[in-house]
Amino acid sequence: MVKAQFDHVDLMLVDPAQGARESIRNILHNQGFRNLGTGARLKEIHQRFDDATPDLLISEIELEDGDFCAFVADLRRNKVGDNPFLPVVGLTSNPTPDLVKIALNSGIDHLLVKPFSTGQLMDRINALIEARNPFIVTYNYIGPERRTGDQRSSEIPQMDVPNILRAKAFGQMEFLDAQKAIHTARTKINTQKLERNVFQIGFLVEHITTSLEKGIVDNTTSAFLSGLLDVIKETEQRVADTEYSDLSERCGSLAKLIESICASTDKPGFDEIVRLKLLNQGIQKSFGKA
Repeated sequence: MVKAQFDHVDLMLVDPAQGARESIRNILHNQGFRNLGTGARLKEIHQRFDDATPDLLISEIELEDGDFCAFVADLRRNKVGDNPFLPVVGLTSNPTPDLVKIALNSGIDHLLVKPFSTGQLMDRINALIEARNPFIVTYNYIGPERRTGDQRSSEIPQMDVPNILRAKAFGQMEFLDAQKAIHTARTKINTQKLERNVFQIGFLVEHITTSLEKGIVDNTTSAFLSGLLDVIKETEQRVADTEYSDLSERCGSLAKLIESICASTDKPGFDEIVRLKLLNQGIQKSFGKA
């Protein structure tokens, strides 16, 4: 059996505590990692990604100068770097339920509680190489599948994603067209995300128009309007250079209508409710959902 080799793996390690950072760096060096970049702040992660995306990111999730979990969510949404499928291991010495939930919902692969042993760290890395979870896409999540058994929904397909870490660890880069593999997977992810978004737009418009027709404009309706605007704007960005480019104009029109409704001190009238429905129908039809 071929053993993984780490000397060609480009790894970035970030921890604000110098002692912890050096200790983890020594562990990784002793395991064969030679291309090891280190940092203490989120700013340094951004600087590193502006240069080139590493093959593996290991970082404390509580950084003083920014939100690491938000960074990972942006990474998964292809807003940062050039590989949204980068393996990410988060570190924490404060595993509160809320923090764990936020970290996992951001799309990291593993969360490791400090202090940890060499074996625990390497188990996580080897799992990323040999048995990485497939990705799933929902309207508010892109990242590794975490559900098991009956929790999994057949309506949400799983997708194996390019694993540059594995290719480098086993010396297979010459057999992998990394850029092509990432582009193909990114296109599939984008299409799945558009499908989830369009479904969510329909769901929200239905609930909003039902409330408005009853003259109800409460906090729930306002929250739905705000959420709808966020989904519409993301959808408008994602349809560029896709077969669904005609969605862009419809999304733009719906976004302007929602902004007008939110800015007005008057309750939406009959005409505005009808326009909400018609624009939603147009979006559903453009995506083949009507």
